[in-house]
Amino acid sequence: MLEMPAPSVVPRATANDARLRFTLDDVVRGRETIVPPGRFFQINRGIDELVPGRGPELTRRFVKLLHKLNGQAVVDHDEFETFQPLSRTQPACLAFVDIEATGFTPGTPLFLVGLVMIEDGQLRVRQLLARDYTEEGALLFHLWKLFVDVRTVISFNGKTYDLPYIRDRMVYHGYRMGEGLEHIDLLHEGRRRYKDRLVNCKLQTLERAICGRGRVEDITGAEIPEAYHDFVRTGNAVEMRGIVHHNALDLVTMVEVVLFMLEGRTL
Repeated sequence: MLEMPAPSVVPRATANDARLRFTLDDVVRGRETIVPPGRFFQINRGIDELVPGRGPELTRRFVKLLHKLNGQAVVDHDEFETFQPLSRTQPACLAFVDIEATGFTPGTPLFLVGLVMIEDGQLRVRQLLARDYTEEGALLFHLWKLFVDVRTVISFNGKTYDLPYIRDRMVYHGYRMGEGLEHIDLLHEGRRRYKDRLVNCKLQTLERAICGRGRVEDITGAEIPEAYHDFVRTGNAVEMRGIVHHNALDLVTMVEVVLFMLEGRTL
């Protein structure tokens, strides 16, 4: 196995930060984006900002893999034929997707959609953030436009959660996601490959086993909705730093998991 980086520490607020007040601009670098339905906040950065020193290597390996697979009748190291859609997908037409929502029941708005896409030959993490509940429609309009060119989506539990959630919220706002998207769900592939080798096949379990990376003081998925509601209510972005980082690191982990699987590496 490749030598892996030291565990990553998420810069999360602690009890000592309780009296601190931060604006969104204090904790993340991004810009306001204006589209016909309104405005939202967008963060766009190279993958190297999240795994310093390894971004160019990950990009090189991933782009090389996609070009190798293009047009192949059989994908190597793909016993269950999960990754066959990659042989039919140009690099610019692939997107990793991960969302964060304001609750856990259908119908509650989403507020963050994270994507990894290849732009100008580089892996970039793009995050679309609604700064309050009214910005969801503008965020989804922009995502709808981005998805026009996407042919294949890679997610973790996205067949059950992320993609149906996005579709439902788009319909609510009057948009309709394009038909015919191919979908690779890494949760199911992880279970097929590793269910007898790992205690579970959650994304962070795969991250520790495959990437050699653990998270310290990471905000949990269960805590995210309430932390976002606090931000909207108070305007204090102290917890948004952890939410954005959690979402972005989930996306980077998915890229690394795909590479690990399709390069034929084993646990």
